[in-house]
Amino acid sequence: MSNTSTNYITNPFTKGVASQGVQDKGDAFWRAYIANRPSPPESFLQLIVNYHKENGDPRTAVAHDVGTGPGNIAHRLLPYFDYVVGSDVSKDVLDIASILIPPDDLKRMEFVCCPGEDLAEASFPKHAGLGETDLLIVSECMPLLDPSKALQAFHAMVRPGGTLAIYFYGRPIFVGDNSETYNAMYSRIADSALQCLHPLKGTPSFPSYYRSATTLHSWLDNIEIPTESWENVERRKWNYDYPLSFCGKAGYGFDVEKEDRTHPGETKTQTIDRDFWAEEMGVDRLAAYLASVWPGYRSRPDTADRVAKVDEMLQQLQVAMGGSDLQAKVTFPVTLILATKRFH
Repeated sequence: MSNTSTNYITNPFTKGVASQGVQDKGDAFWRAYIANRPSPPESFLQLIVNYHKENGDPRTAVAHDVGTGPGNIAHRLLPYFDYVVGSDVSKDVLDIASILIPPDDLKRMEFVCCPGEDLAEASFPKHAGLGETDLLIVSECMPLLDPSKALQAFHAMVRPGGTLAIYFYGRPIFVGDNSETYNAMYSRIADSALQCLHPLKGTPSFPSYYRSATTLHSWLDNIEIPTESWENVERRKWNYDYPLSFCGKAGYGFDVEKEDRTHPGETKTQTIDRDFWAEEMGVDRLAAYLASVWPGYRSRPDTADRVAKVDEMLQQLQVAMGGSDLQAKVTFPVTLILATKRFH
């Protein structure tokens, strides 16, 4: 494993993780993270791989997962690519990834500590360095990055004819009986959970919160894919009738406006499919999901009363669902951007 970057904190998520002393708790936090976050179905990864095979140059030598965290998505790319790189701003989580992934699989993987915006300056194995990546996938971390700098770095890493894939999933959407009630209750719970971290304005993390909120409110349409560098751009949205963000404006405590930096030639599709990424979720998992979205929201002594309010609302949802052992079907809003690096 390469340690090519300082282990500094640049966004609210990494700050929240560090505030809990996760590095001192072994792999428990990250095992819970993987268990309680939704996992992309294999058909979703195959959709990305099929796009790669049908556009540009379909070689499958090297894939790179940006913001890899505990490496769960990077690991799932191994059946499709000869070698997989995972990069992340946190060395601590990369150390955990090497624990969670089987040793035999690690032989075809490399983990590099580096912010997504600085990939072009990082040290990689020669065969996986600048201009050598066949598929660069950005799993769930794009709202935390400076989009202009990140796109420049991604362009430097991907070879001509290679593929860029950026995706994000948001809040759970309850489906079926009483779903309208459950979804309204979830919205209030999620807003209250983020309010445990207030104030956001005036803090060092506010620019990151604002950028992230804007990106999610825009369904990543504020992420410009430069036409001089990329072609065959597709933007796909599933369950777009719900917000992509984890909470509403009341949770953020500031106004957010949609931004659109898409281009006329891009292919855009929108689908409502309540079976897409469908899972069963109970209140205990929902609570753990929120804790993985905003790590540290329960840890501030000065907001203990707000945490108690969240717990009370979770208990109310549990009663409404019929008890602690019962689960309900949920799906998620998901957006995916695909692009092919131009040959010049």
